[in-house]
Amino acid sequence: MKYVMAFGGSRRGPAVLEDGATRESVAAECRAAALEFMAGVADGWHKIDLARWLAGPYAEATRHCQRGERTLVADESTCAPSSVDPKSIDELLTNARSRMLAVLEKAALSDGTLELAGEMIDRGLVRRAVDEDGVEVWIPVDGARMRLHDRVAALFASDYLNDPIAYRTLYVCHRCERVVFDEGARQIGMCSAHGRVSGIVFRDQEDAANLRAASDE
Repeated sequence: MKYVMAFGGSRRGPAVLEDGATRESVAAECRAAALEFMAGVADGWHKIDLARWLAGPYAEATRHCQRGERTLVADESTCAPSSVDPKSIDELLTNARSRMLAVLEKAALSDGTLELAGEMIDRGLVRRAVDEDGVEVWIPVDGARMRLHDRVAALFASDYLNDPIAYRTLYVCHRCERVVFDEGARQIGMCSAHGRVSGIVFRDQEDAANLRAASDE
């Protein structure tokens, strides 16, 4: 993979992951945290929801790197939302999600190529590590004064670098903007929230095409 080849070297050597973490587990944690953010903001997250996400799924996914002090300032750097106006947090959440959604839509239309992965490595927001068996793993950074968008982007980039094949199934629903990893959704052109019809099981691509045609009428 080109990112591994280009950025595999490190003068200090990669960090060694602890507590049984693997390439697969890091990818799964990053994807879960990133998707929770995208879905949560779409459902109307506010200040308290961001705080809970930062202390929960985000902290779990970024625990492999030394943490920076999270701050929030007017230029959209983040994140410790306790002293920030709730309206500003709402705008911050919406803007971060919108920017990430555009990146993911582009990736979904490009056979799953997430172009920002290289940028995240260049900027030091994703770093190389190895697990206990010496397998290379990419981990997101929880740095000081990182923008919220960069935090979410680093999660997706780490997931992509650890599991690029999965991004071939990436799909952004054009109806509800839901982000899913589902080959079936790609085939029928809608996520499961719209594609399920009670009592019907789609057996092949012809069934999917029929549903897609019917939904466009």
